[in-house]
Amino acid sequence: MSSTSDKTTRYGRTARGDATRLRFIAAARAELLETGGTLEVAKVAARAETSPALLYRYFGAKDGLVAAVVHGFYDSYDDAVFAVPVSPELGWTERERLRLSREIDFLFEDRLAQIVMGRRMREPSAAQADAERLASQIDMAARNVAYAQRNGEVDPEVDARLVSAAFLGAFRELMAEAMSREVTPSRQYLLDTIWRLGASIIPSA
Repeated sequence: MSSTSDKTTRYGRTARGDATRLRFIAAARAELLETGGTLEVAKVAARAETSPALLYRYFGAKDGLVAAVVHGFYDSYDDAVFAVPVSPELGWTERERLRLSREIDFLFEDRLAQIVMGRRMREPSAAQADAERLASQIDMAARNVAYAQRNGEVDPEVDARLVSAAFLGAFRELMAEAMSREVTPSRQYLLDTIWRLGASIIPSA
């Protein structure tokens, strides 16, 4: 009789298999943090205390593992920043400033942020996964801007998706530069700086 850990979960996976997959991702994350952005399959397998062959079974190739690490980073990003409920009593501007503050906090506190957002992972799959998640963030931001336009808080003449893409591009570059410095600017300074820039990109009504 199969144990609970062997029972098939949704999509035909097993609980034991999912646990092994997560162990590989955690090992790959640790390897990337230690090396500053490079990853070798043999070393990851050793960290996970298993064989390279098993890694290929779960991820198909090194690229699959790298993509899984990047997506895992962005899943945590979304949970920490976008999934946090905010009081409906606050106006759009107040909510956005709170969200930006949470975003800056997350990126400074998750050590992988400097590697992912600083584009220090050279594998093509990392760039592809990063581009996919950036597109998703632009979608969310565009819906948010359109909501503010309907409420009369943002200039109705601006293109919601274009200004969202412009703002997120500026924000990512600002944070990548800040996190790469030996002495990083204060979080309050970064918040004030990106807030002023955001006001010029996404003008109020």
